[in-house]
Amino acid sequence: MEWTELQALWQQQNVRIAENTRINKEILKRIIRRNPENRLKWMKFWAVYGMVIPIPIVCIALIPNVNFRNEWDFYTGLILLTVMLIYALFRPSKEYLLMRNIDFAKQITKTKKQLIQLEGMRLKGTKRSYLSMAIGLVGICLLAQLPVMTIRFAILTIFIFLLAIITNYIHIKRFKSQMNSFNAELNEIEQLETE
Repeated sequence: MEWTELQALWQQQNVRIAENTRINKEILKRIIRRNPENRLKWMKFWAVYGMVIPIPIVCIALIPNVNFRNEWDFYTGLILLTVMLIYALFRPSKEYLLMRNIDFAKQITKTKKQLIQLEGMRLKGTKRSYLSMAIGLVGICLLAQLPVMTIRFAILTIFIFLLAIITNYIHIKRFKSQMNSFNAELNEIEQLETE
């Protein structure tokens, strides 16, 4: 073999190695991208669930207990409950629209910005939704003519708020761990792209 033939074979091997490396990196990116995409699908599912579930719960709880009457407490309760339901439907729908735009195949920096925006929106929204629950509870009590100034109601209210605080804490911790996982996986993809 002459020197030129060896050089040509060497260059062909370099091209094959470069192509194999590119294919392996692409396969690895797809494998790494699969976990966050599945996690995002579940987050979308729970956002849709959050939009749908408040209406049947309120209907089941209120329809048997509400008598339509022309009094101030009925209308006040109806307004408070309507405000709470609108917020309960608006927040998950806004999150869902943002999640729908997240695509892990796009630029990593854009995806990270969208995830940071989602995280901020989700954390603020979760805290506000638990506060709006108090408004909805007062609205339900006014609509159903439940006695508000009793010890039984106070104990029930304290129990509901403690439960809300605990679930809020658990929800926020779980969501932050999801965001940390997203960031770690995106950093891995970013490293593969820069190599």
